Amino acid sequence: GQQQQQRGGGMMAIPASISLTPHHFVTLNFDSNEVRFINRVAKKVIQEERVDWVSVSQSKTEDLQQHPGSSSWGGVAAAELLTDIRRPDQIWLRKGRTLVHISSSCEDRDVWKFTLARCMETAVPHSKFGLAEGNSTTLTSEEKQIDSQFEHAKSLCSNSSQKAVVTAVRAEYHLSQGRAELAAKYMAQCPAAVMPFADTAIRLALPMLKGVESSSKNSPRANEALASSNLALITYLQDNMKTAKSKNDDSSMICTILGTWLTELHLQERDRGGTMGKRQQRQSTPPVNHALLHQFLSSFVRDMDANAITHVLASHDISAVESAGYSAAANNIGAAVNAALSSEDEKNGALDALRVLNDSPIEKAEPYYYKYALTLLSRAPMSAAKSFVARFTEGLSDTKLLPSFMHYEQRRKTKSVNKGGLNAPVATFVNDENASIRYMEGVIKLGSQSRAIYNYLTSLYASMEDEGPLFRFISAHVPPATASANASSPLKSNICGGSGGVAHLLLIHANEEKQCPLDKSYALRTILRTGRHFRSAVKLYMGFSGMRQQAVELALKVDPSLARELARQSQDKDETKRLWLMIARNAAANGGTSSCDGKAVVSRVVNVLKDCGPDILSIEDVLPFLPDFAQIDQFKDEICDALAQYSSKIEHYLKEMNECDQTCDALREELSRLRSVGTQVRADARCAFTNKYILDAGEPFYAFPSGYVVLETALKNELMPHLNEKQMNRLRFIEKELARIRDRSIVKVSDGRRSYEEAKAEYEIEELQNELDGIIAAECPLTGSVMVDSIDHGFSDDEEDEFV
Repeated sequence: GQQQQQRGGGMMAIPASISLTPHHFVTLNFDSNEVRFINRVAKKVIQEERVDWVSVSQSKTEDLQQHPGSSSWGGVAAAELLTDIRRPDQIWLRKGRTLVHISSSCEDRDVWKFTLARCMETAVPHSKFGLAEGNSTTLTSEEKQIDSQFEHAKSLCSNSSQKAVVTAVRAEYHLSQGRAELAAKYMAQCPAAVMPFADTAIRLALPMLKGVESSSKNSPRANEALASSNLALITYLQDNMKTAKSKNDDSSMICTILGTWLTELHLQERDRGGTMGKRQQRQSTPPVNHALLHQFLSSFVRDMDANAITHVLASHDISAVESAGYSAAANNIGAAVNAALSSEDEKNGALDALRVLNDSPIEKAEPYYYKYALTLLSRAPMSAAKSFVARFTEGLSDTKLLPSFMHYEQRRKTKSVNKGGLNAPVATFVNDENASIRYMEGVIKLGSQSRAIYNYLTSLYASMEDEGPLFRFISAHVPPATASANASSPLKSNICGGSGGVAHLLLIHANEEKQCPLDKSYALRTILRTGRHFRSAVKLYMGFSGMRQQAVELALKVDPSLARELARQSQDKDETKRLWLMIARNAAANGGTSSCDGKAVVSRVVNVLKDCGPDILSIEDVLPFLPDFAQIDQFKDEICDALAQYSSKIEHYLKEMNECDQTCDALREELSRLRSVGTQVRADARCAFTNKYILDAGEPFYAFPSGYVVLETALKNELMPHLNEKQMNRLRFIEKELARIRDRSIVKVSDGRRSYEEAKAEYEIEELQNELDGIIAAECPLTGSVMVDSIDHGFSDDEEDEFV
């Protein structure tokens, strides 16, 4: 049938021509000469324009005459609408040979309004599944289609104001459908001019407050959705907080206020989820996931005030482990560690506390390591020890942690004694004997030089049944003492009555203590107090200078073979002999008095002689240790060997005596020859340094085999720079003594006294003069070592030479 459209109470005929733009239908009515614009979304006429054909009548008449066969509408030339396929928004009206351009600029300025209105008209009725499904952010297929129309309407907007209106309407639509969380998300996107923050927040919060009238803007279904949970308000505030955080200006105050409010809301939801129980299950309202709180705190931990959030968390019945995570993220390490250690599961709480400390900077975590070290060791000893070792290189002090390890070991021993007793403490205590040792070994490997750490580790090793760790530790950290000769010589001088022996020995011990961080004296006392681990004690004795004898004495009680090995290592001959005598005496003392035992004693002593060798002990050295009634047959070979050694030694000594006699005879002959050796000096000989005549100088002179003659004074002046301090002091002393003795002799000669004292004075003068000659005239100054030492000196100017 014929289609008609009702408009203004009349009937509208079928259009003569129709055209299509992106957003409108354009129709032409021939009878009324009207061009109508019909919106494609709203499906109604939004504009009408009448065409005035009078101005083009002349053109129409000529057109009819020239084209009598053209199409007509009632005998008149027909008009039609034309569209340019290249520009679909441009419409042309043609009538005959006349074209009229119909402009359609900005035709999309109101399309978003019609699209938005269309969305509201086609809204889905309320869901039949109840509130729980309506409040969910999951949409059905029909709701997704409507939501896509809202998105399409937003895409048609040309400015932010239009988009804000679309977003606000979209939020109101979802709120009316009971999807409060989704509506809150769109509300947060609206500017304050469209949806003020305070009004919107109150609107979302009022339904949760019992006894308070809800906002009149909300529908009953919206109030019911908002009254079931705070998630809508949480979503709205959280999105606003993200927006404030993304701004460049300072938004710390806003984030602090919103963060505190959001924390309180999350905690309320958490409490409601744990207390409503079965009633919530009957209403099909799922409890709020506890992870939402931690996710929120972790996301905004840098933007909120840590103290305020911690105070809010403490005001609720929240577990210590949950608050520890935020405290650690907010760098409130003390609160995090304390919260973790307050957990009911003490071991896992200690592990959480260690995790917080390990993840924190050492500058902030260090005080809490020392404060909670004992608690951490009591609950998770091995994990705590590994954590302490890992932070040692970053500056965690081993000496400050040592008291905690000592207290832990004391409690561990007490626990072992009171195991199964009625007075045992209720708190969790993990007994791990390897935790303290693991820590001490770890820090020592990393370079710890603390003597307290070394000493305590030694005491821990000494308390163990197995001697292996202690012996390996001492072998690695106690260097062997210096050569025995260096220590035995001062000991001998002390025995002879000298006072410097003990001081020298103490000095050696002090130097050894500086080289070794382990206090060897303390370690030795600790080991000897246990009454076991004597091999380690012997190793310690060997670390002391001059205490090899004590080491051998102790080794004889434990392992005689070890004592013999220590005796062989001695470098001093006298000490070696003493040590082997001790070993021989010990071997003899272990036998009895019977004839059978006497044979065993002789056999053991003979074995000692064979081990030490003939250069150290002989049979006569060990004869006092043998039994009184020992048979000579048992050691006759040793006696024969001793006699043979004596014979060889006697021959050797006779040979040495003959060589000494020959040497003495040669020296006597040389001395006799030297007494007759003389040197001739010419009468006009001059001093090699002063160029003075020797005979006219009036002072002693020296004639050298090289032919040079030097006056005594000039020779002294020449040699003084080349003498060392000791020789110079001795030279001055001799000169003073010679002058003193000569002056005294002159006085006695003037008195006419010639006695024994004068002869003694002459002898002293001769001895001193000989010593003086040995100092200054030992060699020629021009051909000897003095000339070699002065070869780098420059030559003197002859004109400036001054002779003394």
